[in-house]
Amino acid sequence: MKKITTIFAIFLIIVLVAPSWAIDQTKKIAIGGYGGYAFGFGDVFKEYELFGFKFQKKATFAFGAKAKYGLTNNFALVAALDYQATHDEVIDTFGIWTAGKENGHWLGLLVNGIYTFSPEKKTCPYLTGGVGYYIPDEGDSKPGINLGGGVEHFFKPNLALDAGARFHMIFTEDKNTTYIQILAGLNYYFGTK
Repeated sequence: MKKITTIFAIFLIIVLVAPSWAIDQTKKIAIGGYGGYAFGFGDVFKEYELFGFKFQKKATFAFGAKAKYGLTNNFALVAALDYQATHDEVIDTFGIWTAGKENGHWLGLLVNGIYTFSPEKKTCPYLTGGVGYYIPDEGDSKPGINLGGGVEHFFKPNLALDAGARFHMIFTEDKNTTYIQILAGLNYYFGTK
């Protein structure tokens, strides 16, 4: 929790101190990258016991790339390739030793709409949501949805810091797979002066 508080404090300082520009995003294309961390909850991330061992899957770091196209000054479409890492912990029921950790991941192919509030300002809060197709390293691929929000802050007319959070729900038959990502990255806009 201390790390998250520090990250948001640094972000707030950068937003308040750095010079910035706003742009009209209509018909503008942006590409971006991001990184962050995720917190899993729901059935998939619950601890369970089997044959004297405890098992628990945890969501860990995330990163991705995206492309954005402004349909209007307030509304844009975003396509993203999202990598979410996980690891499974296995410990004995007495907690004496750890039997091991196994790393895993899934890829999310996301198509979202994004609505930007106050696009004429340097710092633009937004809401986003859409559908996705989630491809695990093992098992069957599944559809899902994601919802979120954040802030895009322009340092230059063609460069913006993008920070926010996204809630994901993957539609699985037997277990509920939900997680929240906290993300930060940069967006580069083409066709701006």
